[in-house]
Amino acid sequence: MVEVHEGICGAHQVGQMMRWLIIRSGYFWPKMGESCAQYAKSCLACQKHGLIQRASTREMTPIIKPWPFKGWAIDLIGKIYPPFSKQHTFIIVATDFFTKWVEAIPLKEITQKSVIEFIRDHIIYRFGILQTLMVDHRIFLNGDQVKEFLSEFGVKLVNSTPYYFQSNGQAESFNKILKNIIRKMIDENVRNWHECLYKALWAYRTSPRSSTKVTPFQLTYGLEAVLPIEINVQSIRVCLQHKLSDGEYTESLVQNLLELDELKLDVLDRLQVQKQRMTKFYNKKVIAKSFSLGELVWKTILHLDSKDPKYGKWSPNWK
Repeated sequence: MVEVHEGICGAHQVGQMMRWLIIRSGYFWPKMGESCAQYAKSCLACQKHGLIQRASTREMTPIIKPWPFKGWAIDLIGKIYPPFSKQHTFIIVATDFFTKWVEAIPLKEITQKSVIEFIRDHIIYRFGILQTLMVDHRIFLNGDQVKEFLSEFGVKLVNSTPYYFQSNGQAESFNKILKNIIRKMIDENVRNWHECLYKALWAYRTSPRSSTKVTPFQLTYGLEAVLPIEINVQSIRVCLQHKLSDGEYTESLVQNLLELDELKLDVLDRLQVQKQRMTKFYNKKVIAKSFSLGELVWKTILHLDSKDPKYGKWSPNWK
């Protein structure tokens, strides 16, 4: 087994491949497969350079906010190259869990001060005090200054899983959509991406989301936004609005507000069903781990850790 696994022709194969190579060489003994598997698992080199497990070790706990603007998720896009003329290289993004409304602005650099200003000016001053804010473990999103600012307003800070940014799924999902929209809007001059940012936000806010079946604009304001196409060639609702009397217009607005409450309840039902389905699918991939006090373990060497320069590209994944 030693020769097959780590000898001159050994490639540190897994137990099943070791068994096949030994049988091919003309050797056999009872419980060979079990012996090979155990030897491969105990190989020190295989353990040090083994693949880093990306599967989550914890089951998903879905976050459902039953009313608009009570729960937000914040994430970053960047570093963006090339930057536009004002040297902005990041986009900070916030997404509301319920309405899917999105706020985003370009930034030159990401600091705790800029994050606090974004939360204050683009969330609190526009939509009121939130209850929950989900961020990842990057220091400028999760630093002491940010925590102190949020604590003043009683905001609960929720951290996504370290090194597994997909656990902040709300923000990650929008990031992909936003980048895809901007990519299609940009002309030859890619430095003009900032000019497309607010167009992309407008397009997103006025498009139905798959999870809610309605637009973020409608869930926020109770009416669908009037789009340019409805002005160039007047739509039915634009034509009818000009013919309504003051009383009819007031009655129409009241009716829209009543329907908005019903719409929010329908959206809440859809979100709950979707979260249950997503949680069930996610939890199937969870690989639970447990450790006992005093047990020897391997620690992952992640990209943010300092690796031994002596090994360079050949650094182990575990220590």
